Amino acid sequence: MGLMILVRIGIDAAVLMFLLKVVNDEDVDFGTAFLVALATAIGTGVLAWLLAAAMGFAGTILAAIIAAALLGVAVSALFGVEIKRSFLIATLFVVIHVGVSMGF
Repeated sequence: MGLMILVRIGIDAAVLMFLLKVVNDEDVDFGTAFLVALATAIGTGVLAWLLAAAMGFAGTILAAIIAAALLGVAVSALFGVEIKRSFLIATLFVVIHVGVSMGF
């Protein structure tokens, strides 16, 4: 179980590195991307669990939207990406993160 979680976070980190490179031509090392992916995975998981307990499946969708917005702000602040591009990166990242999480 723990190894699968690390694999998912590693995939998330690789996806974040790829998105930053493609969208903004930004080079980010794997450690930084791993920490951001780890924080996003923990935050999204906790938020989805809380909102799903309160609202059902709609809470999970709302958690993904909130996580994308918060990650967009974080990407803009941490990596100096233009705000529109950071929200594009965050939205794509959260969609891929949810897909990978459901796949594993």
